[in-house]
Amino acid sequence: MNILIVRLSAIGDCCLVLPVVRAILEKNKNAKICWLIGEAAYQLLQFSEHPRLEYKVIKKPKSILDYLNIRKEFKYQKFDYLLAMQASTRANLIYPFINADKKVGFDTKRARELQWLVTNEKIRFKKEHLHESFCQFANLLGVSTSNLDWEIVVPSDSNVLKRYRINHDFIVINPAASKLERSWKSERYARLIEWLNSEYEVEVVLTGSNASFEVELAKRIEKQSKAKIKNLVGKTNLIELAGLLKKAQLVVAPDTGPAHIANGLGTAVVGLFAVAPSWLSAPYNYKEYVVDEYQAAVKHFLNKDVESIEWGVRVHSRAAMDLIDIEVVKTKITKALDC
Repeated sequence: MNILIVRLSAIGDCCLVLPVVRAILEKNKNAKICWLIGEAAYQLLQFSEHPRLEYKVIKKPKSILDYLNIRKEFKYQKFDYLLAMQASTRANLIYPFINADKKVGFDTKRARELQWLVTNEKIRFKKEHLHESFCQFANLLGVSTSNLDWEIVVPSDSNVLKRYRINHDFIVINPAASKLERSWKSERYARLIEWLNSEYEVEVVLTGSNASFEVELAKRIEKQSKAKIKNLVGKTNLIELAGLLKKAQLVVAPDTGPAHIANGLGTAVVGLFAVAPSWLSAPYNYKEYVVDEYQAAVKHFLNKDVESIEWGVRVHSRAAMDLIDIEVVKTKITKALDC
């Protein structure tokens, strides 16, 4: 059985797909998978290998020429299944160029940007976590998705702590998400770090990308906190980040990719949610440590009950994350560290 999976991005979403890919390969010995993946996600997952898995790395298509090159690449290949695990304009334009008997996409409610027009089979709609929707693609092939292998394989990270002069007892805080509205305020993080330093006597390491607002948020946290902080925001690549997350005692983060990376590395995550519901995108194996104020945010900012809104509604307000109480976060951290 030849299968093409298309999931180009985002990095966190690809981390949620990886255990599903493994399940298909392990429970169907005749399956071969070609995973069409983006450059950033491949940088992280390239060491998570399997003899019947081929990563096909492509740059994000931006022009007609890019799509013509994709058509040329797959012109003489035939697949039994195309698992269209990404519904976006860029991804949807790829699907007509793939020669596959069955092209499986999302249900019409979740098939964004008219994905349903370029697939011939669909998974069923459920109010479920994004990972569980990926599992439905495997279930359609007759593959059970219980007892999954989540491990993200990273090369030896024994030198990561030495390189950045980090003590072995440390907690990572990844303060920003890809969108500023999903990020907690700097003063809340500053007070939380002071408490961690006093209560647990651990070093706190800030991580994040080199995006300007992430760098600026980290600088504000440093300025507002009296505790000692190791600020590595914008200074690590993905493999170094994974090495740090793997060694950390705990990760605190909003709805962002590093939370899913930590989840795949077996590091507990305290997730901070208000703009989107945690049932949709929380660190999957650490839901018990999530602080979720989405329901309150819907009530306060949209003046609606969460039961009455459509699937996928977000609370697009920078103030939504202010509903997350620092004392509740401390309680979740204590619970996680005591386990």
